[in-house]
Amino acid sequence: MKVLAVGLAVAALMGVWLGAAFATGRQAPEAAASRSDRLFFEETFRGNGRTCATCHDPINEFTISPELVQARFAQNPANPLFAPFDSNDGAGNDFSNLLNHALVTVSIPLHPRVFLVDAPSARTITVWRGTPSIANVALTGPYLSDGRAATLQEQALSAIRHHMKPGREPRRFELDAIAHFQSEVFYPLRMRGLLDPNAMTVVTPGFSVPASSPATQRGRSLFEEHCTRCHGFEIGHRPDVPGNPFFVATFVSDANRNALPLLKLGFLNPDETVTIVETPDPGRAAITGKIEDLNVFETPMIRGLKHTAPYFHDNSAATLTDVINHYNQFFGFGILREDRDDLIAFLELL
Repeated sequence: MKVLAVGLAVAALMGVWLGAAFATGRQAPEAAASRSDRLFFEETFRGNGRTCATCHDPINEFTISPELVQARFAQNPANPLFAPFDSNDGAGNDFSNLLNHALVTVSIPLHPRVFLVDAPSARTITVWRGTPSIANVALTGPYLSDGRAATLQEQALSAIRHHMKPGREPRRFELDAIAHFQSEVFYPLRMRGLLDPNAMTVVTPGFSVPASSPATQRGRSLFEEHCTRCHGFEIGHRPDVPGNPFFVATFVSDANRNALPLLKLGFLNPDETVTIVETPDPGRAAITGKIEDLNVFETPMIRGLKHTAPYFHDNSAATLTDVINHYNQFFGFGILREDRDDLIAFLELL
């Protein structure tokens, strides 16, 4: 059992709730914390029975994995997770993407200069994406893989509307409470110190992890050579090279290893010509309307990533070995087997 302490202040006197592998560092006033806890774990907004914890499960580090999904399905195929709109056929007869890859559907609004070729009047598209952990979201932003939510409240509202199919709209204080809950989850606990200048935490530049063994020391050198151009700073969500973008193309949609359905999209260029593309998920381009943002996604936080497989926005890399092989293929890293094992040893320290 992974151990994760999460300070939710729901025990009557101590205000501490223990979950699995992540931890929060500060406690909110009892009433506010109790409301946050209830809204995250229990509130369905009169919808389809789902809650925030349906997909952000603390037993699985506030995300879901294929193993967890399969266990739920074996126990109860009527679990709220298995909503018809998250089935391959849209009717609840085939949950292959959910069962095999822990993918759910996401509705994405289209920029005015982007359209579906086969349905030009449609103003949204549906894509398949994995569920990211909520650990350290207080240190990141914007939110969602394409960055379309500026705040945690916007992120929560988008999730409630699409995934819960609510019978009532969430109130502002409820969205604030859910955002508060998410902003109290840190991994590891000392990351809380990045928000609090008075915290008794010493944070060194880069990843403050003790790479003490020869293998992890070699892995750290490989990480600094290949990875910090995108995954810099303490949680790995921002480049350590000034001017490098926060949103990058890593050729995951291009590879489409899960054989997800393709969308045919048209982009209106500045000269009013149209560029037609096919992709399972256009990423940031659907939001900005810019063809140069096609298949571009936000750089994810990588703290605790040993707990949150599978990887990439489409969960197409089952293991860290698969991740490294992907970068070898598309970026020419040339990380051989011995070096790969060293790099994984370091990554598993994060």
